Amino acid sequence: MAGLGLGPDEFALFRIADPEERAQALETKLTPALARVGTLLADGLSRIAGAPLLVQAGRPARRRGQAPEEAFVAFAEGDKGYRAVPYLALAMTRAQLHARVAARSAADRAGAMRRTLEREAASLARKGKPFRKLRNYADWDYEELPEIAPAHSAAFWNELSEALAPKEHLPGLIDVGVAFSSEEARSLSVGDLLGAFRDLAPLYKLLVNAH
Repeated sequence: MAGLGLGPDEFALFRIADPEERAQALETKLTPALARVGTLLADGLSRIAGAPLLVQAGRPARRRGQAPEEAFVAFAEGDKGYRAVPYLALAMTRAQLHARVAARSAADRAGAMRRTLEREAASLARKGKPFRKLRNYADWDYEELPEIAPAHSAAFWNELSEALAPKEHLPGLIDVGVAFSSEEARSLSVGDLLGAFRDLAPLYKLLVNAH
């Protein structure tokens, strides 16, 4: 298959109705396929990030009796695991391939990332073109894609800062990025994905430097 080798057969795994059967298929077939693409991206992403990034298999949240709606691999510094640091992610859902940057409240125990986002909100809002297709995936239901985010507004970045704070015993989360349709994914190249991650790099570096 041309491009990345992520096409109809891989997207079809999300149509498996049985929750356990789908989970097993995603774990044994799709995650390794994403990891293979991840190894092709790793050197380029490390250059973009300015530090070595390790490819790590993602562990999407699961609910008993519900089929998983996402598979992903993460790219993160160090060997503590991606949940402990800001990270980049290559994710697949039933109809899209996604390039994302994410951070969990567990990676921001002292609140430095939140304060940095607040301080740099106006600067991020002025970035313009790199964030023109940005979507906010926090609380996404995996149905219709989240709307394009108002990344030109400082208020949006302040809201991301607030989202990173844990609330009522629930962890905080930043999860934003860009989406490619399943049709687009068939012809994407490694260079195309690196370009998407390059656009996300200003936010990723901001979070990492504040971590």
